[in-house]
Amino acid sequence: MTRIAQALVWTSLLGLTACSSTRQPHHAAGTTLYEDAHIRFVEYTLQPGENAVDAVATPSVMMSDAEWPATSETTAPASPPETNSDTVLPFDNRPYPRCRVESPRAPRIVDVKDDFPQHYYRIEYKRIDGKDYVANWQTWYPDVFAPPARVLPDLGAALADQTPYSKDWPFNVAYSSTTAAPANHTVRFQDAHVELIEVAIRPGETENMHGHPYPSVYADDGGFAPAGAIYSNKSIVDGFTVPWGKLTTPFEEATYPKCFSAIPEPPHQVTVHSGAPQHFYRVHFKRVDGADIRSNWRSWYPAP
Repeated sequence: MTRIAQALVWTSLLGLTACSSTRQPHHAAGTTLYEDAHIRFVEYTLQPGENAVDAVATPSVMMSDAEWPATSETTAPASPPETNSDTVLPFDNRPYPRCRVESPRAPRIVDVKDDFPQHYYRIEYKRIDGKDYVANWQTWYPDVFAPPARVLPDLGAALADQTPYSKDWPFNVAYSSTTAAPANHTVRFQDAHVELIEVAIRPGETENMHGHPYPSVYADDGGFAPAGAIYSNKSIVDGFTVPWGKLTTPFEEATYPKCFSAIPEPPHQVTVHSGAPQHFYRVHFKRVDGADIRSNWRSWYPAP
């Protein structure tokens, strides 16, 4: 959306808001936490009351780990139609984290009617790799798939019975992905709440044994299971298959982006046997807000 068009939309929306309220809406512009030529990772906090939310010009994966308040939304009458995928949860039906795929969004006024904010994140895709990933991964990701700067010894099963990290993840914290397998897990952003990881496994490579101690959301726009690629995944837990629940779009349907939500994952290692290498993003939720956002939001997400 051009700046002129967006300005006209805002004029229309603010005119509608003025009819029902004398209070100026809070401008809830998302905070960009990470950005490159491919994606933007953005955090949104919509405070109680009316919020003016900017347009999102590209398809995105929206994700949240918090209870949402009651809201109502207003967009300009001429706004184009918008679509969402189903909202998907981890396979054991725990309510968080959850994610869905959204089409581009028009500017809007969001009225948060409860006494706590609406909080969520987006991965916005400036480019959708899709089917073109197989032919273009070397051009698009020369740095990501370059030889790793750090190669560590593979822990294998050496720490399998030592000092569990948590009840949800009963494994030694040395197996955490960015510690045990930094050659394949690059931290693009982290704070006390979330960690954005770019995952890349090179042709012919077997990543070190590693796991994911936290619930997470996968975001994929073509590199997780590209056509013709053959991967295998060996888990330290016999019989363990995958940590995620329903996908927004099945792997065999080339519709992107897609997302899936996951429980903490035991140590495992993926091998790329042939075809294009594996590439996707994973957001770890170090803390799951859930219903606690009602009582803790003032310290977690204070109003500016």
